Amino acid sequence: MARKELPKATRVFRHFSEITPEILSEYGIKGIMTDLDDTLVEHNYPTPKEDVLLWLESIEKAGIPICIVSNNRRRRVLSFIKSLNLGIFHNSMKPSPRPIYKAMEVMGITPEESVFVGDQLFTDIKGANNAGIKSFLVDPIGNKATLFIRFKRRLEKRTRKG
Repeated sequence: MARKELPKATRVFRHFSEITPEILSEYGIKGIMTDLDDTLVEHNYPTPKEDVLLWLESIEKAGIPICIVSNNRRRRVLSFIKSLNLGIFHNSMKPSPRPIYKAMEVMGITPEESVFVGDQLFTDIKGANNAGIKSFLVDPIGNKATLFIRFKRRLEKRTRKG
């Protein structure tokens, strides 16, 4: 029986703020899709923190559009971005590639010009792999994840160690 291929990130970062316009340029990135909870802020944190705002500003100055692609509910995502000019896709059902394809279409970019930033191998990175785009894995922020997500994180830790 063939062993299933595990999701693989293009590159791993400790924090989203390490993903600079220069790094994006190295990879030919012209549009970003990012997860929200545990990627940009702690799970269910209501508003963007200063580090998120500074990062978004630097990416915007570089002319790179960003869409949030989250499995969370519409209300959660809308409340987070209410003061931001970002595209959103909620209830995304990642690792389905469908919301990623839609986000690329909205941003007017190709798969070669796209990257997904996320904290989970089995939803974010697998979704990017399924869509045929680059992926940047970041360490999860905070520790308020649900029981199910904590279980998945244990599996991910084993996978990361090899």
